[in-house]
Amino acid sequence: MTVREAPPRITSFLVKVASRCNLDCDYCYVYHHADQSWRSMPKLLSVGDRSAFVERLSTYLAEESIKRCTVIFHGGEPLLAGVETLVAFAGQIRAATPSAVDIGLQTNGLLLTEAALEAFEASDISISLSLDGPKYANDKHRNSKRGRSSFERVQDSLVRLKSHPKIFAGVIAVVDPTTPAEDLLAFFASHAVPKLDFLLPDAHHVRQPAGRSEQPDLYEAWLCHAFDVWLDHYPQLSVRTFEALLDAVAGLPSTTDAFGLGDVSLIGIETDGSYHDLDVLKVTKDGATKIGGTVADTEISSIASSAHLAVHRQLLSRPGLSVTCQECAIVDICGGGSLPHRYGANGFDNPTVYCGEMTALVAHIKGRLEGLLEGGARPAETLPDAFRFDHYEAAELGAAEMTLLCEASRNVLTSELLEAASFLPPDEFQKVANLGETEPERLAELCQQPGAVAWQRTLASQNLGRLVHTVDGQPLSADPAYLDDLLGRSEGDMTSLAVASEDSWLRKPFGDAIYFETAAFATQARSVVEEALRIVETWRPALANEIRMACRAVQFVRDPLAHPEKIVSFSDNTVPGALYVSVWQGDRLIDPYDLADSLIHEHRHQKLYLLERISPTVEPTDMRVVSPWREDLRPPSGLLHAVFVFVELRRFWQFVLRNGPSRLHNRAVNQIRSTDEHLAEAFETLLSCPLTKTGRSLTEVLKKASKSALEAA
Repeated sequence: MTVREAPPRITSFLVKVASRCNLDCDYCYVYHHADQSWRSMPKLLSVGDRSAFVERLSTYLAEESIKRCTVIFHGGEPLLAGVETLVAFAGQIRAATPSAVDIGLQTNGLLLTEAALEAFEASDISISLSLDGPKYANDKHRNSKRGRSSFERVQDSLVRLKSHPKIFAGVIAVVDPTTPAEDLLAFFASHAVPKLDFLLPDAHHVRQPAGRSEQPDLYEAWLCHAFDVWLDHYPQLSVRTFEALLDAVAGLPSTTDAFGLGDVSLIGIETDGSYHDLDVLKVTKDGATKIGGTVADTEISSIASSAHLAVHRQLLSRPGLSVTCQECAIVDICGGGSLPHRYGANGFDNPTVYCGEMTALVAHIKGRLEGLLEGGARPAETLPDAFRFDHYEAAELGAAEMTLLCEASRNVLTSELLEAASFLPPDEFQKVANLGETEPERLAELCQQPGAVAWQRTLASQNLGRLVHTVDGQPLSADPAYLDDLLGRSEGDMTSLAVASEDSWLRKPFGDAIYFETAAFATQARSVVEEALRIVETWRPALANEIRMACRAVQFVRDPLAHPEKIVSFSDNTVPGALYVSVWQGDRLIDPYDLADSLIHEHRHQKLYLLERISPTVEPTDMRVVSPWREDLRPPSGLLHAVFVFVELRRFWQFVLRNGPSRLHNRAVNQIRSTDEHLAEAFETLLSCPLTKTGRSLTEVLKKASKSALEAA
């Protein structure tokens, strides 16, 4: 079993407020699959259990320093509990904790009146609707116990929901491959639903998908065709299933538990107050979800550290997958598939029952994505023969190489902004054109602002009909008014390193996935950034100059899902030149040496991005390799990035060992030792990767630099 350092952090809570339903959908995992425990459950969650849950939740969020969580009212049909009860319950939850609590409701819509919607909007309770499409499609499965259609009443609720966009979260539809994809997508597009989630029917190796034995490619053909219909005709419709796969194929984190490896973050509470695992595991066997304990007698922290969830976590890790999945080329995309779909007579030691469908769909999406990228590709630039990789890698020697890369980036970004600005209203475009004619240097500097890059690329995409989303799947649109913010910046604002600025486009691409520190916290932390930069300047002035040359912004972030003592940092090529770092550990400011480490770390990523924009380091490949610094497999480019970063960080910790404070002596020794071990392993792996000439040249330089540092030590 994979050993994890700490119990999972539970940030989502599915609360069954009602165990009965006013529909009888024939595919429902609660009523028509293996687990029939609903029969012995109370019809409603009691007042006492609601209060006990609120107390347990408040205590847990405080213990784990969780700043944001989600509570979903579920069932059965949750509206059977009554609107007033749900509104009061939501208020009780929020009043008990200073943490932000997002509260939602999954409903079949039969009881969703205008009065209910007004009450939910006033209480900020979001609504997700279950609906399978137009009447003939919906009536195949979603009818009353007497076989009566539910469609008209649910469609009325859909129309009402559209007048409450603030709380309309989207629609969930279960796929029936006998319904043409054109009909489904046209129906949901006509209603402009904010998000659509296609679910494959719950099935596994004991209970196979309906209809597939007669037609083996039934679901495969439907999914590939549906993807094409969506991409070609309805890209404005946010279909989470397809968008999640597009992100996964592109190497981005998955936004759904149906794809990709991950960790447990959700538990359920049944109407008797008992704790349960992922609800849809009820399709596997009786009692599959029961963890033990109730809100009346057990803390959530005990559930998080339970043996039951430890087993579930293991199944979501690479070692927990079947051998077939571990050896599969698309394992980082599919992740073995949804856990319930992996179930068989031998437990979960199987690929998803939809393995063939996932393999075909991923290959299909890759083909479509490659076609789009090739169609819009810019002419490739090349490095001059005089480019010295050994100079580029070392800040003291690489001024000429960095100048070349920065100028190339500036030219491309200027061209991109002018192209994107052509989509603006004429008077707005004229502002950019005039600036280019009268102050070309100022325009070039404006184009290098990280927020400007994210904004103009979103603007260009949306005007080409391509839907853009935040990291956590929210629709993203470019407001032309941002241009005035850019044009109003002084030269000093644009050329200096902007620390914790309120630039909205440094933050928008990440949605709610990243927590940005408040202005009050940021003000307190600016001095630590200054101290960290002084440390870098004292150690290596050339590196400090290089950071100022390549980077324009530092943003303060916090991961609300991570342990409060964990130091996090990242950079992203969608906002080139921006460094995202944490500056607080619990209730204290970070050590300036740790912050210096983070700044150097993220700068090296940005430095390598500059090179890769001109000359790729890895040939196109689906290959995934072991990285000593990560649990999950990485593409070769990710491993090269890690090596590029840690060769530099090894130098930094050698400096700390020699010249830093005594409190960091042991830390420095351990950092250097582990880095040496990891680099040796990483270099051996890189040699087996399909590197380009640039990638091979850079790897050789890094290997020599690492060896020289080792000999000097």
